[in-house]
Amino acid sequence: MCGIAGQLGREPGDFAARVGPRLAHRGPDDAGVWQDAGACLVHRRLAILDLSPLGHQPMASPCGRWQLVFNGEIYNHAELRRRLEAEGQQFRGSGDTEVLLAWLIRWGRDGLEALRGMFAFCLYDSRERSALLARDPHGIKPLYLRSGAGGSLSFASELRALLAADPQQPELDRQSLARYLATGSVPEPATMVAGVQRLPCGHAASWREGELAVHPWGALPESLAGATTDTGMTAAEAVALTRSALEDSVAAHMVSDVPVGLFLSAGLDSASLLALAPRGLHTFTIGFEAAGADGFDESGPAGRIAAHFGAHHTPLNLTADQARQWLPAFLASQDQPSIDGYNTWCVARLATEHGLKVALSGLGGDELFGGYPSFRMVPKLCRWRRRIGPAGPPAAWLLHRLPQGRRARLQRITGLLEAPASLGQAYGCFRGLFSPTETERLLAHWGLSASPGAPAAGEAGGGEAPGGREGVAWLEGTRYLRNQLLPDSDVMAMAAGLELRLPLVDAQLQRRLAPIPAALRLAEGKQLLADSLPELPGWFLNRPKQGFRFPFQLWLDDPASPLALRLPTTPRGIDLAPWYRRWSLMVLQHWLEVHLGVSLSAAPHP
Repeated sequence: MCGIAGQLGREPGDFAARVGPRLAHRGPDDAGVWQDAGACLVHRRLAILDLSPLGHQPMASPCGRWQLVFNGEIYNHAELRRRLEAEGQQFRGSGDTEVLLAWLIRWGRDGLEALRGMFAFCLYDSRERSALLARDPHGIKPLYLRSGAGGSLSFASELRALLAADPQQPELDRQSLARYLATGSVPEPATMVAGVQRLPCGHAASWREGELAVHPWGALPESLAGATTDTGMTAAEAVALTRSALEDSVAAHMVSDVPVGLFLSAGLDSASLLALAPRGLHTFTIGFEAAGADGFDESGPAGRIAAHFGAHHTPLNLTADQARQWLPAFLASQDQPSIDGYNTWCVARLATEHGLKVALSGLGGDELFGGYPSFRMVPKLCRWRRRIGPAGPPAAWLLHRLPQGRRARLQRITGLLEAPASLGQAYGCFRGLFSPTETERLLAHWGLSASPGAPAAGEAGGGEAPGGREGVAWLEGTRYLRNQLLPDSDVMAMAAGLELRLPLVDAQLQRRLAPIPAALRLAEGKQLLADSLPELPGWFLNRPKQGFRFPFQLWLDDPASPLALRLPTTPRGIDLAPWYRRWSLMVLQHWLEVHLGVSLSAAPHP
């Protein structure tokens, strides 16, 4: 796990000096730079596999022609090593970087399908002056791109590092701002900065002589693409297959030359990983010490399940005062504005304070096994909208004019009524932050309206979802997981110098589970997952589901709020009673001021 950056097609100048320090937190163990007259590659290393100097990057091929910078882990590197050795390849070290370098030289883009892991890399050919860049199928590891003068290309693991390479003031991408207001994050491939894009997940980019071409190389696993074919599989067969696939994924994600820990909530996903992992794992949980925070505190059952499986457990009881003290460092770690990420930042800090460099997380289980309330509510909303039919827009007009029509929930419902019926629109209503009308009013109030003809904020995400629960799984995977949970988890864990591994966000796992009928895989209560883990005790499985949340509502409603953030000005009638709306605007205001010099203040009337 590392931080990478590079500049291709122009003199290196001071690129490494500008960018390297901005990536230092991602790799405190080692630093490296390679450059020639037309290229510069930068690397910061967090040593996980092959802790010796033989894992140093940028890593050169034995002949010196190719240079590789790589961020991530290749979990099946031992298997790939054996295949290469059978062809006569020799290796000096024991890590995955050396294997990846040899594999890419041998197979190029055609070899990406064989990789199991999370990765973002650049392989540079110094003789041909060309490069191959790629990301893993889910986009667990980030890669930001910016094209420059004369066909040059720069890239980095974090947006802030890429901005540091250019002394000019970056400009706001207004359409991305609109999408943030709609969803609470910026959907890829866009970013909040004009001219900077993310290489999409499961895509590779070829750069040669100033020309950049982007190609998909790995389609999303079928389980996220909404496979609907009924294979006739029985429930018992589905349980056996799920158990085998989970055991395989957890074992793959335990490959490490340093100890591996676990982020443990009181939920089924992380407890499943604990049950399948080797005994004696070090686990970490966050609890809360505040009046009224009992409904948020999972530390009791988390500690009990940790003891059941013989884990070495460390809880953190977070007070409002501690949250206030940590807030500036958390905000400084945000790579793009997001309403999420504080939980990962806190627990990652806890893990590194106890000497850990790697931790597992149960992220992705709700998307894979149907655990969110959205799996019930979104199809209901869609059916309700279809029944209303052409009466939707007139009903929306009436709701706007009701005395309580400015309330957040009613605003989202009116947005659903104004649009044609679809599962995607229903999902936007359920998961949305501000309605399309509210988003337009906020942008106009700040004088930051998107250009005419730009796609509506609610249209971000791409593609039309299949129907039913499998369609919700596709939406949760391609929107919430991809655009919010994965980017936030990466940047907040790496802010503490911690590698976060996600056994439930694994293409091999999901391909194996794809033949399971959706009715079984997405059954209420994540029943398939529960049935696959008979060693989980009854008291744990029979507890009411309690989603992990932070007590932001309590903190923000407190007149002496410990979260000292400034709320930007908003037009009259925007409902800010829901805490998540206030939090989202405070975080947005802070990020825009710090990184783009933009203040969300009322625009003067013409």
